[in-house]
Amino acid sequence: MKIFLMGFGRIGRNIYRLGYNNSDFDFVGISDLGRPDTLCYLLQNDSLHGKFNHKVQCAGSTMDVEGKSIEIYPGYSPSEIPWDKIDIDVVIDSTGVIWDDNELKHYNANTKLTVITSNTNHDFDRIVIPGINDGSISKDDSIISPSSSTTQALALMLDVLDSGFGIQNSMMTTVHAYTADQPLADDTKFRTRRSRSAVENIIPNHSESPKIIEKILPKFKGKIAG
Repeated sequence: MKIFLMGFGRIGRNIYRLGYNNSDFDFVGISDLGRPDTLCYLLQNDSLHGKFNHKVQCAGSTMDVEGKSIEIYPGYSPSEIPWDKIDIDVVIDSTGVIWDDNELKHYNANTKLTVITSNTNHDFDRIVIPGINDGSISKDDSIISPSSSTTQALALMLDVLDSGFGIQNSMMTTVHAYTADQPLADDTKFRTRRSRSAVENIIPNHSESPKIIEKILPKFKGKIAG
């Protein structure tokens, strides 16, 4: 399976690490705004997971891992990638960006399957939560999403509790570590609350998880707040 990684941040690099030794996966390209040498360095050295146990080298826009080369394409959006030059089966989009239909059409036209690793307000072919509805994936699906970590955890808990006891109403709160798009010191961001220092504040945020779960599991419609 030929895989293209759209976004080589926390999720993209972890996917590469997990799939590197799997002979079923062939990573054929990466797209990111970061400098190739920096992306190679961050793959080799991870503050949470430690060193990647394979030698990573960078030559221009090419990343080489133990003699296996992969091209790094500069670009931010699907419309910027030269899809006609790359043989791809699956795109994994871990940019975290909610693309509009004009951008998504580039995925539909150039890949067999696109996996978008975040919640979205689009009606994709399938939103999949492992342990809940992962058996429902169809060969006809072109864009699917595994939702988000919060959605997956919440859906599994709700389903187990409902099966064992029954749920009439529920309220959820999720606590998340700060992420790369938050400033270490107060700075201007797209939302006022997100402008505050991530290391010195508890920052309220909004979650779409209840709405996503209601789509996947209609039995919980109107029963989840938070």
